[in-house]
Amino acid sequence: MHLTNVAIQKTSTQYDEKLGGKWDIRSLKLYLMSKFGPERTSEATALIQDLIIRSLQSVAKTIINDKHCFELYGYDILLDD
Repeated sequence: MHLTNVAIQKTSTQYDEKLGGKWDIRSLKLYLMSKFGPERTSEATALIQDLIIRSLQSVAKTIINDKHCFELYGYDILLDD
């Protein structure tokens, strides 16, 4: 059996039925600032932005440039010490 984050999280008393386990970027930044301060949060945000930009630059030549379609990219980023 495969359990997703939502399958586990929805059993919590703090689970938000409307938002699920998702935060918008503002909520994430506010949480990080409250836990780690604005300086470390800004540093982490800058590193994440750099990671996204560099990864897209690395595939820029293979990205389809067609006005009739689009590509959607998603990133899963884990934060640690």
